[in-house]
Amino acid sequence: MGAVAEDTCGALTTDVDLEEALAILEPYFEAVRERFVEVGLDRVTRTRLSVRPWVHDSPRHFGACRDDGSEVILAPEMVELSQELVVGIIAHEFGHATDFLYPGEFWLGRGDGVVRKSLEEAGSETQWARWQRAWGERDHDVVERVADAIASSVMGAPIGYLGPCLLQAFSLRGVPRPEGLR
Repeated sequence: MGAVAEDTCGALTTDVDLEEALAILEPYFEAVRERFVEVGLDRVTRTRLSVRPWVHDSPRHFGACRDDGSEVILAPEMVELSQELVVGIIAHEFGHATDFLYPGEFWLGRGDGVVRKSLEEAGSETQWARWQRAWGERDHDVVERVADAIASSVMGAPIGYLGPCLLQAFSLRGVPRPEGLR
């Protein structure tokens, strides 16, 4: 793993090719996925990992998730980041994958915690359908905060945003996700 600290925000490059980056990042991906499965979120076993250069399209973008939860895509430049940042970013992307693989089940609760809803709690198919529609209409900030809340709940530590690029990490030094962060 690289030693780039969170206080760096700029043009980060790597000499590692895609295959090497995959080999370096995959153990972190698998460890985070294992934690999600341990808490009963077994649908993430369907989520694949790929490494693609287009993900790092700005200084703070290192990960993405398909909106069906089928794939987490990481930038090869992630190998230059500290382990703290790598794990935080991957857990955040698994938060998205979980949210997409369990559509309409995860909602923000008090204090940005996550609440999981079920069909039984809805009481009717009609109410469940309303919740599904509302889930699909969430704004970008809510989708991102839900991903953080899921990751924090699963990993047992809050995600904070570090440095001038505001990268995800499990750190008490981090700040909550700022509104409008892209």
